[in-house]
Amino acid sequence: MSINKTYWKGLDEKSQSPEFKVKANKEFSEDLPIEEFVGGDQVNDFQTGRRDFLKFLGFGVAAATLASCETPVIKSIPYINKPEEITPGVANWYASTFFDGNDFANILVKAREGRPIWIKGNKDFGLTKGGLTPRINSSVLNLYNSERLQGATIDGKENTWTTVDGLITSELKAIADAGGKIRILSGTVASPSTQLAIDAFKANLGGDVELVQYDAVSYSAIRSANEKTFGNAIIPDYDFSKAKSIVSIDADFISNWIFPTKFQTGYANTRKPENGWMSRHFQFESVMTLTGANSDYRTMIKPSQTGLVAAAILKHVGGKDLGVSIPEEIDAAAHKAAESLKANKGESLVVCGTNDVSVQTVVNAINQALGNYGKTIDIAKPLDLKQGNDAKVETLVNDVIGGKVKGIIFYNTNPVYTLPNGAEFGEALKGIATSVSFSQFADETAANCKYVCPDHNYLESWNDYSVKR
Repeated sequence: MSINKTYWKGLDEKSQSPEFKVKANKEFSEDLPIEEFVGGDQVNDFQTGRRDFLKFLGFGVAAATLASCETPVIKSIPYINKPEEITPGVANWYASTFFDGNDFANILVKAREGRPIWIKGNKDFGLTKGGLTPRINSSVLNLYNSERLQGATIDGKENTWTTVDGLITSELKAIADAGGKIRILSGTVASPSTQLAIDAFKANLGGDVELVQYDAVSYSAIRSANEKTFGNAIIPDYDFSKAKSIVSIDADFISNWIFPTKFQTGYANTRKPENGWMSRHFQFESVMTLTGANSDYRTMIKPSQTGLVAAAILKHVGGKDLGVSIPEEIDAAAHKAAESLKANKGESLVVCGTNDVSVQTVVNAINQALGNYGKTIDIAKPLDLKQGNDAKVETLVNDVIGGKVKGIIFYNTNPVYTLPNGAEFGEALKGIATSVSFSQFADETAANCKYVCPDHNYLESWNDYSVKR
């Protein structure tokens, strides 16, 4: 008796009748009388029945499908003088650097016939040692984005670069000669060459011209806290590869915080049993992050409780008791983290993601009590990332809204989208005589500017970067 079940669609199939065999070998169960259907004299005055309509529709779809299956003609034209480094069908790789004002990485670019198609981290060169974020990995798509602007525009209408350059130059010069304020609002400038170009522009134009750096996600509090603690407004370089005990208070250092492409590779080195030791990671955070998902101990807190966590840890590591009331569950988790930190003095690290000077000052005190400076925290060779200054940005925004700025240039930033009062800022831009955006796209800020002069994509241009002193 067979153990395999057999199913039939009907009795004809089960008995394999002659009629079934004839139908089984045909593509259609019955002939479609197309000629009879559309060729008769009565075609002009008959009412199409449902069955006839479906027959005709089926034939039309089949005919369209066959027509669409025709192989397109592709002409392959060989090189007359083939570049030595290009072989059709064989990919080339070249080293490059990604920096968009937020993320930085040393990368390798895969290209076919001169077209970049894939980005990956460069493990053999640079600071990031192969570290990458999804934003960097997908950045190659912007090179082929159909929404990229193809040329310079004036009030949304395309114009020649010569005309646009001449108008901007003459207008800015007139504003400078009249003593008007001209401001350049940019993301963090980490390129020495770009900084030299800005300095030359300011010197050539003369007058009241100032560069203001703006980070959409601000880290100004860390600089201010370090200025208060050490007398120097810096962002230190954190070495996670040397930290045996790590405490992060709302800092997603694996994917978002300050320099994730470098921090993630250092952190990964401490999570290998082959080292003979593994770091112990305590995460205090208000939302689930990639860093929290990789931690050993994760404690949920409110955004308003970051200062309480820092105060509790400072007290438990033997620092100053700030005398604040701390909830029992937070105090218990902080005590557990502090015990691990004390057991690894000089080989521990405490970081915090809040943009609050007071909290960052407490975090500095914790790291000082643990002896981490000069070991896991380098303040002698700090990072030149996140150079935005909140006070200067606020002054600029107020000046624009108040009508005090007569000329403004935007580079690598979109403040109308990212500022809390971006809509008001955008309306004020419309009243500025000369406003220029270097955006590759007609984004929210560019849409409110008189002139848009699109910059090149990083994969089709050259630049240099220095993100660590």
